[in-house]
Amino acid sequence: MADGTVHNGIELECPQCGAPVVMPEYADMAVCASCGSTLARQRRLRAVDDAEAAPPAAPEEQVLRSVQCSQCAGPLSAREGRRILVCRHCGVRVVVKQRGGVTRWYFPSRVDRLDAAAAAAGWLREHPGIAKAARGARLVESHLVYAPIWEHRTLLAGWEFGYKLRPQTEVVSSPVRALFGRSGKEEDVRLDVRLVKEGVEEAHLKERRFYQPATDFEGLGATRPRVTGRELLVPLLAGELEPSATVLVAQGSAADVADRGRRAAVAPLSGAVAPDSHLFTFRESMALLYYPLWLVRFQAGDRACRVVVNGRDGTVNSGVAPASNQRRVALLAAQAVLAAVVCAVLVWLATTRDSGRATMVALAVIVFVAAALAIWRFRMVGEVEYHEPFSG
Repeated sequence: MADGTVHNGIELECPQCGAPVVMPEYADMAVCASCGSTLARQRRLRAVDDAEAAPPAAPEEQVLRSVQCSQCAGPLSAREGRRILVCRHCGVRVVVKQRGGVTRWYFPSRVDRLDAAAAAAGWLREHPGIAKAARGARLVESHLVYAPIWEHRTLLAGWEFGYKLRPQTEVVSSPVRALFGRSGKEEDVRLDVRLVKEGVEEAHLKERRFYQPATDFEGLGATRPRVTGRELLVPLLAGELEPSATVLVAQGSAADVADRGRRAAVAPLSGAVAPDSHLFTFRESMALLYYPLWLVRFQAGDRACRVVVNGRDGTVNSGVAPASNQRRVALLAAQAVLAAVVCAVLVWLATTRDSGRATMVALAVIVFVAAALAIWRFRMVGEVEYHEPFSG
């Protein structure tokens, strides 16, 4: 047929090169023959005034948009409901996110079940104070969980004004030394230290991150892992994780976490005294980060040993194991020595002061309390507990 034949579709203009593109009525996508861009149809209903009755069938507006890869600028194929778009040119994966939504990411686990059990067994053998029976404990179970952590990101801009106090030292000479150039004595020269005010005028334009646990790490027997924001993250999709792993349900509200993140972001950064801050945040985003932790449990006789292994690097996050009798005796001996020192001081006070009777009564009470605490401590301190130092 001639070029002027009416096509069974809608003729629109390519937003990239301006060439005409025919979008068939039955299709949701079309490719521009001029530049090769992939164009996707987005359907949305016109808004109807609440005061007016809605028509039986609301008309549709057809919006044509170009979908391009952010890595190579090649055309992307998009389908409604898809959260991940894969570029067929460079292979990069693009996450589709709605404005104001919460994205979900996870840290890939680099430690398998055997490596986690080996790391936990090594901790039982090498950590000081653990009973010898626990070093040959029997492995009961090793289970992988993904613990969620809230992440709030925002860009911070603004200024801070104020002042800082800085110590300033100065060598001061006596008048005789200053006038006659005599060496004088050592006391003729002194070091004068004073606080000097320094003005602060700082401009800020940086990204601020705020992290908050989204689950009870203490209930897991773990310490919240350190997250810097520079780790490799993978979008969390159905079927991405190990089938045997447990993904813990996130606790808390995204709105509450975002509010805390904003307050933390606009906190003064310069360290100035009584700062006058003019800071504001923009381009905020919320995410849930799922961190892999191996929960390993051993049995040593009638005593249980629990070790939490970091699923990213294989280090021990936390651990609880039976304590050796030597450790318990050492604690008891240290408390006995402390009680003896206190008693010696009180005896000396009783012999050198007039109020000897009151001092001896106080001595008896303190010795009794110290002995009771020592016995209680000896009976109760039956475990060695370790938690990885946390920062950030």
